[in-house]
Order: sequence, then structure tokens, then C-alpha cells
Amino acid sequence: MNIRYLGLVLIWFPGVLHAQSAAQSCSAPKLDGGFFAPKQETYSHGTELSYTCDTGRKPVVKGWWATSTCQTGKWSHTPQCIDEAACLPPEMPNAKYTENQNGWYEDGHMIRITCEKGYEPKDQDVTAICRSGTWSSVSVCERSIQVCGEPPKIPHAVIIDQEYQEVFAVDSEVQYECEDGYTVEGADSKKSILCIAGNWTEGPPCSCNKFQLKMNTC
Repeated sequence: MNIRYLGLVLIWFPGVLHAQSAAQSCSAPKLDGGFFAPKQETYSHGTELSYTCDTGRKPVVKGWWATSTCQTGKWSHTPQCIDEAACLPPEMPNAKYTENQNGWYEDGHMIRITCEKGYEPKDQDVTAICRSGTWSSVSVCERSIQVCGEPPKIPHAVIIDQEYQEVFAVDSEVQYECEDGYTVEGADSKKSILCIAGNWTEGPPCSCNKFQLKMNTC
């Protein structure tokens, strides 16, 4: 009788493991016009460095110094020193504008602002200009008086085909569907309501259908 033994052979490839480990590390950034610490040639995943900039320059993020973290071979933001007269992206809730690929804007750069659906610019100001490191005339997008808030809660119904949101533009329409066993008289189980001049129209209620009433299950 022949007896055979099946074994599992593990082969270790140190070169592969080293390559995977190296892929997680970050090279030292090239920072013109500033310095960073700690000073190393490579940084392991999760390592944080701090940097600051020379007189006349500033970090590409808020503050006179900044931090960046090595995350899977890339810095959370590329350490960079820019002219102190340049502007960082403006903070404008409920607004959109053309973003610069550099992540910052030169002195004198103008952006055009578009308010999100359901909002309108205050005083109709739709532009902003970078001047000496700050934005002038930054638009404020206010909620339009014509929009509606979240749709009213309808007993025994749920809103369908629509993600939850707090603001709906004028003329928005949302559909709701009645719970099983409930229906709208003279219609199927799906109904809709409209946003008109800041208010939602009243939709027909979801009532217990005749079959459920006979079965006394409502």
C-alpha cells in the first residue's frame, strides 16, 4: 500500500514584500519657498509632516503653517508655498464656481458664482475677485422664497424615486406610494404633490381599501 503525503509549501518573496511596503511610503515633497519637518527622504504611511513658508508666501491651505499626511503613497495635499497675494478657494455655502486645478487663484482672478437649485444670489452679485489674498464681493446664496422645504409627512405613505433633501425648487414634483392595504380613491396607489410658490400642494390621503376594511385589518 502506497501512502502519499500532501504538503503545503510556503514561498517567501522578500522583494515583493519590500515593493509593496515601498509603495505605501511617500517621497519627500519638493517645497519651493519654505521648509518642512521632519526632514526625511521617505515617509511611511500615516506619517505627518509640518511645513511653513518664507516671507511673502503662504501655504496652499489656511494658516501660516500647515500639515500633510502620507496616505498610501500620496500626500493628503501636496505641500506648496504660494504668493501671499493669491487666494484660497472661497467658502460659499449652496454655491458653485469654476474651480482652479491648482487649488488656488492668482491676485486679480475673477470667478463667476452660480447658486445651487433652490437658492438665489443676495443683491444679485454673481462674481468675486481675488485682491491681495482675499475675495471681494463674495456672493451669498440665500434660499429663494419660492422654494419648498421637505415634503409633508403623509400618513401611510412614503416618498419614492427621490433622495431626501431639505430644499426643493419651485415646480418640483415628488411622488408618494401608499402602504400595502391603503389606496387613494379613484386612483392607483401612486400620487404626487407639487411645490408652488413656497408651499406643497395637498395630496389625496392614503385610505384603507375596502378589502382590508372587510377583513378588519386596518
